[in-house]
Amino acid sequence: MRSMDKVSMTKCLSLSLVLVLSACSIGEPIKRSELLDRSLAGQQLPGQYKASNNQVVSQQAAFQSIAWVDSFNDPELTELAKLAIQSAPDFRIYAARLDQAEAMMKAVGGSFYPNVGVQGKTGSKLGLDGTGTSGYYVGANWELDLWGRVRASYANAEQNARAIAADQQSAKLSFIANLAKTLWSARVLHSQARLAQESSEHQEKILEHVQQREKIGASSKQDILTAEINLAQAKELAFNLKNASQQNLKTLDVLVGRYPVGTPLKIQSLPKSPSAINTGVPSDLLERRPDIVAATARVDAARFNVKEAEATRLPKISLTAGFGRISSEVFVLKTDSSNPSAGVGVTLPIFTGGALEARVESRQAELEQAFATYAKVGLNAFREVESALSGEQSWRARYAELNQIYQLQQNIQKSTDAEFVIGRIDQRQVLQQKIRTNTAQSNEQQGQLEVLMQRINLYLSLGGPAI
Repeated sequence: MRSMDKVSMTKCLSLSLVLVLSACSIGEPIKRSELLDRSLAGQQLPGQYKASNNQVVSQQAAFQSIAWVDSFNDPELTELAKLAIQSAPDFRIYAARLDQAEAMMKAVGGSFYPNVGVQGKTGSKLGLDGTGTSGYYVGANWELDLWGRVRASYANAEQNARAIAADQQSAKLSFIANLAKTLWSARVLHSQARLAQESSEHQEKILEHVQQREKIGASSKQDILTAEINLAQAKELAFNLKNASQQNLKTLDVLVGRYPVGTPLKIQSLPKSPSAINTGVPSDLLERRPDIVAATARVDAARFNVKEAEATRLPKISLTAGFGRISSEVFVLKTDSSNPSAGVGVTLPIFTGGALEARVESRQAELEQAFATYAKVGLNAFREVESALSGEQSWRARYAELNQIYQLQQNIQKSTDAEFVIGRIDQRQVLQQKIRTNTAQSNEQQGQLEVLMQRINLYLSLGGPAI
């Protein structure tokens, strides 16, 4: 009897092995050419962008959330970025979402293995369930993945996990970019608040000077009113800039995971503006963008979802095996023990009222939606690159003009100081030139800040540094 059971189990295992080897393939991830044909058909895509022709970094390097920060040579920014990764709540959220995606993938992967379980019951007289039987049973059930349903489900979970990971990388890049912009804005606001306070003090001295001139008849009441208005406006500007500077420091504290007390900055100057972009980065560089990676993964996930739904309409075959022992206090059993058993189960859906077909149609609609989403993300990526390139170019030209204005104003200031020393002009004119110099310097710093921010926007649009 046992030898026959062994022969039967051997045949079942051999049959299952043959069936597994002849199982249907679920296919490979979609190729880039097919993806572009399905999602961006008819679109004239650029072969290259006006960017650096140096060696581009890999996708893995681009995904290092603070790798591009080093290109600005700003020690305080690098320090704050590392602190944020260690303690900021946002990064804890990113890590939790990645763990969740990996756990979901592992849960689906459990379907590749047999399910083994134990059942048991006991009791006196009629027993726990009133039948008077007691015993145990150890059984195993293994679905043969003939049509790729389980593999398609696992591939779907794998691609979803890849998409979530890319989403988190995109969020990390945006977070670090926001951190850099907030830090540099805080430095500029601190400097502008100081300059505005100096200008306010100069306006106050100008008012005193006009009041003295009015006493001797050299100025009118209107001159005094004008000076008072200028002083009030200067004080308001200084107050607003000081308040904005404090608020920016508190925002920076929150970003890096500190209590918002407005921690003072260690460095007050902006980093040197990066060199201008040349020509030659291919459009393939956009494939580094985490949102492009996520959109591609979601297309693959939707494709595997369709395959899983199609396989559900096919027969489900599973192998079962087990052994156990049973006894009864009520009925006389032929034997109170059971021998090892094995079998093959087949489930074939015959009529489901169109539910399975509708499920396939729903998954196909999700696939078309994934292609459309990829097209939307891709076109948005092109727009962001073009906007970032033109934005940096325009701000570089504007910064050059602002810098020239500041240099010329400094020369005027030196000339005015020299004329005051020899007595050709009074102090009021010197103070007015100092106010203009402070304004020119403030505008020049704002222009430098905008150039740096446009470079960050370019890095974000390309999914990382261009070199």
